[in-house]
Amino acid sequence: MPQKSPSVVYHADSRLKHPAEFVKSALRDAAKSLPAARRLFIRNLATQYRHSSLGLAWAFIPVIITAVAISIGQKTQIISTHRGDVPPPFYGVFGLAMAQTFVDGVNGLRMVFDKHAMILKRNRVPTEGLIAAAFIDLLFGLFIRLTMITLVCMVFKVKPVATFPIAIVGFLGILLSGAGLGLMLAPFSSLKRDIDSVMNYFPWILFAITPVFVKTTPGTTVALIHQWNPLGYVMNSTRSLMYGAPGPRWAAVIAVPVGLALITFGWLSCRFCRPYVVERML
Repeated sequence: MPQKSPSVVYHADSRLKHPAEFVKSALRDAAKSLPAARRLFIRNLATQYRHSSLGLAWAFIPVIITAVAISIGQKTQIISTHRGDVPPPFYGVFGLAMAQTFVDGVNGLRMVFDKHAMILKRNRVPTEGLIAAAFIDLLFGLFIRLTMITLVCMVFKVKPVATFPIAIVGFLGILLSGAGLGLMLAPFSSLKRDIDSVMNYFPWILFAITPVFVKTTPGTTVALIHQWNPLGYVMNSTRSLMYGAPGPRWAAVIAVPVGLALITFGWLSCRFCRPYVVERML
């Protein structure tokens, strides 16, 4: 006879009264969640590209459009840029890849409850399995993005410096930070639709306050905003590690433990809030 899944009984007492047991149970479920995460990832990937004529080509289309737009803007002087160590189109494409990594991290984990609402209502799938499936999907997207950057380096003849392998750490730190923020927002996003409305404008706000497309002139208001933006430090650090652009190289490395701390807090928050989220979904 097939084995039945163990029953889980939720009650009114807070599980945080016994924090050690709460963390131990979270670690146990995390260790058992990989098979479920793998199946969910394969299902989500098939669903995502099943009805798409271009498939994975959509990962490259935004980059091509960005490179063409910046090139035309530079030639027609619609976009005012000053040439640095790399061609402006490459600067914009590289910045767009980092910004997309952050936004995808936020949205990928923010929707972890909404995306699997039917599973939450009917099946005893660990919260860690849902989170791991979303994170595997983000890593798959990051792999495609890094492959794309390699091709763009060849097209624009940008020679990476010796520290370019550490630049991957910068991308990972950006991804972890975005994913951590997304996990922290996941319970609220599943209960209130206000966050969905905010996220419609969030990428444009991010592009405005972060050095994404063009290199700003020092001393301007935009350059001052970029200077006080922590994500801008990480992006400039990743550029420095990749092709030797000016900027602090320590920020990309520090982003990884910061992102891991955010993910840990967001993971435990989602685990704690899951019963309340499911109750509101019923």
